[in-house]
Amino acid sequence: MNTVQEETAVDSLRPYTDAEIPAAMKRMANDPTLGEMVAFAFPGIPLEAVREKLLQVRSADGFQQAFVQPMLENIIRKSSTGFTFGGEEHIARGEGHLFVSDHRDIVLDGALLQLVLLYAGLPTSEITFGSNLISSGFVEDFGRSNKMYKIIRGGSGRDLVRNSHILSDHIHEVVGSGKSIWISQRDGRTKDGDDKTDQGLVKMLTMGGAGSPADALTGLNIVPFAVSYEYESCDSLKARELYIKRRGTYEKVPGEDLRSIVTGVKQPKGAIHIQICPPLRPDEIEGLAAGESGNDMIRGVASLIDRRIYAAYRLFPTNYMAYDMRSGVNAYEGEQYGPQQREEFVAYLKGRVAGLDGDADELFDIMVDIYANPVKNKLSLG
Repeated sequence: MNTVQEETAVDSLRPYTDAEIPAAMKRMANDPTLGEMVAFAFPGIPLEAVREKLLQVRSADGFQQAFVQPMLENIIRKSSTGFTFGGEEHIARGEGHLFVSDHRDIVLDGALLQLVLLYAGLPTSEITFGSNLISSGFVEDFGRSNKMYKIIRGGSGRDLVRNSHILSDHIHEVVGSGKSIWISQRDGRTKDGDDKTDQGLVKMLTMGGAGSPADALTGLNIVPFAVSYEYESCDSLKARELYIKRRGTYEKVPGEDLRSIVTGVKQPKGAIHIQICPPLRPDEIEGLAAGESGNDMIRGVASLIDRRIYAAYRLFPTNYMAYDMRSGVNAYEGEQYGPQQREEFVAYLKGRVAGLDGDADELFDIMVDIYANPVKNKLSLG
């Protein structure tokens, strides 16, 4: 690929500039999908009023303030019992950061970070989003107007390496310019509740920047955060996928990603919490770089991120009940939940797997593990 082709390719991935926003607003205003979005996100507001407001937007920040923030607040009101956050003091003002989080919901994990930043009076960040999730021109316009950076999924081994370099260069450029960007700790959502940072992600981050791999990571001001949902987003869909994988290969069907997006947004989630973690310190990264090999540092940084997320993850009664159910010892009964809560949770889990094909008991056990694993991970910290 020559330089002109590379620039054109990168240009199709980045968020829209403010100069490109008005044209994107016009396309969205004339797209039939807008009506479906308005019916859910802005009930009671006439479509024409939303369309006129869209056409007045002139910047990405304006789009977020006029549409994205109220839309997220409506989603929180309709599908949760409340949204809380903490740890925003760990975000240094006037500096760029790479935010890295666990990944439970396709849309909401990164989107809710933007609410935290807005409420804290901080600039919003770019959000990475897989190209496989962009199902239409409307979705692309909405995402790139909302500071979305598109990550190319799939392709040959050579494509993977090239796209990793492009992504790493972009992340370093964003942070180096004093802005921030969010990426999940792994490709795809955690399905079993056992959050693990992909070592390939850390390796990708070392491809850009200047100096040694340790210098590259230090320059990103990595700030992990934990997003916790009382009721796991798409829990029954995740249980079904895990059940099928135990018996062979799981293959997505057309439209499955969109179904997961819609389900994740609409499904009742109970309480939601985001906890911002202390950033990875230069001395921590440099200490790991003194190991025997570069892979030691990669593994060590991935583990550092994991430990930050485990420590910050907010456990709910659903997690404690599931852990006790799996262990067979009611260690948390009385302190974290009561007998009636447990009966209701068992009924909830049975209801979630009732419509799935397969062995009901095994599916139930998979659901229990999804909720129990965050407790296991927190206990692993000692």
